[in-house]
Amino acid sequence: MNFDKLLFDRFQEDFTKLKPAQLKSLIRVKTQTVIPSLDDIDFTSKQRVKIGIDPTGVDLHLGHLVPLMILNIFVKSGHHVDFVIGDFTATVGDPSGQVAERAVITAADIERNYQTYVAQVGKYIDTKKFNTRRNSEWLDKIPLREAYGVFAKLNLATAIQREDFRKRMETGGVSVAEVCYAALMGWDSVALNTTIELGGLDQLLNLQQCREIQRIYGQKPEVIITTPILEGLSGDGRKMSKSYNNYIAINSTSEDKFGKIMSLPDGLLMQYFKCFGYLYEEELKELEAFIKKSPMEAKKQLATYVVAMEAGLQAGQKEREHFEQKFSKKQLADSDFVKLNIKKGTMLLDALMTSGQFASKGELKRLLTSKAIKNLDADRSIEVDITLTNGVKVRVGKLKFFELVVN
Repeated sequence: MNFDKLLFDRFQEDFTKLKPAQLKSLIRVKTQTVIPSLDDIDFTSKQRVKIGIDPTGVDLHLGHLVPLMILNIFVKSGHHVDFVIGDFTATVGDPSGQVAERAVITAADIERNYQTYVAQVGKYIDTKKFNTRRNSEWLDKIPLREAYGVFAKLNLATAIQREDFRKRMETGGVSVAEVCYAALMGWDSVALNTTIELGGLDQLLNLQQCREIQRIYGQKPEVIITTPILEGLSGDGRKMSKSYNNYIAINSTSEDKFGKIMSLPDGLLMQYFKCFGYLYEEELKELEAFIKKSPMEAKKQLATYVVAMEAGLQAGQKEREHFEQKFSKKQLADSDFVKLNIKKGTMLLDALMTSGQFASKGELKRLLTSKAIKNLDADRSIEVDITLTNGVKVRVGKLKFFELVVN
């Protein structure tokens, strides 16, 4: 089965002619939680779908793309999509998963980050079909008396039941502004008369607060759809994050994306296929059997598709050919090696740390112990930290190649 071509063709497909049952099937594959349920959505009428982002960072990775893959189903099937830029809420900072209060961000930072965000998302989704809104449009205008009236109807115990709040209250504190963050998201839903809201699983408590704010204003509460938190490349259970150096940057090259997908543990293949591919529920058994029988081929097809989403199927197939030449046929070119300029006497692990491709020296020590660092010139594993001579070529793991240039 060529899942790479199937998924790429479907990625380009117009969904406006799909039946409600088909749309629900595509969505259900990707969801973690739906409140109340998908059956509460009338797909025959135009829905008002919302997703919000606080542009507090500039570099996105594939984990950020996961809820947007469901959003794209609504875009491709002709529903009204509000892409909310949290220029007001960004000044408060989403407390979800934070171990400390976020630093204050400026209006100039917000605008620059937003433009970068849209450019990156636009590689995968037609952002021209978004209705881009800034939540300062309505949040700046809410009278204090009205805000207090809403806060009086919210239960503080519910607002601070979050695990991240409890941990921080034990060690430091939580600002009143952060406690109000979810309520501000709820005002976004009221202003836009949202019927469906999307977010990652870490947003669930915030989204439930949105439903409560809509009730207070007499609106029908939106349907919440959350997506799983994408696990990072290392397969150790931690989410994809720059902090853990287990991510695939959206702005990275096609070669980098392909190679990093190929480094995935086999146990994560199904999750990645479901998060990024448009699959019907009845196709999952066949995909699961395919992965179990041919994990390497499944990985190559997934990597081909991930590249193809941005650059086209031919680009994905080209990266596959390049990968197979490099690894299966061991045809390495000089351009495949990262040159590390080091001083004479520098130890190998210190030299490799200068590449910026490893989270810590401890990670390199583990690779050394497991014989995952190889001297390609001598065709043998390196088992202890040593100094190497000028021009020696080293492979770390299966995918990283370095040439030591001693100055």
